[in-house]
Amino acid sequence: MNVKEFYKNTGSNYDAALAIMMNDMLIERMIAKFMENNSYNSIIEAYEAKNIKAIFALAHSFKGVTGNLALTKLFEIASTLTEATRNNENANIDQEIKELKDVYSLIKSEYEKSLG
Repeated sequence: MNVKEFYKNTGSNYDAALAIMMNDMLIERMIAKFMENNSYNSIIEAYEAKNIKAIFALAHSFKGVTGNLALTKLFEIASTLTEATRNNENANIDQEIKELKDVYSLIKSEYEKSLG
């Protein structure tokens, strides 16, 4: 499997990633760095600790990274989490966290099958 198929299988936007990074080798390298990064785990840990301020900061950063990588579904969830926690200390984000876990699991699985 190649980078383009990875993007297709994860519901992400290969053309947008290619426009930003210009070639598959760089895309693959940046996705590898993303998968090595601990940002996803940090969001889950903040959620388990019920630390809404930390979730906001982490989700905002995650949104930027996933946007630059054109990982569309993760970007959309990160955007929703960012807005839900921006000014709301009592945000109910259970559904968004479930979606984040599901989509990240898919991306991780596809990464391990095709690029990792």
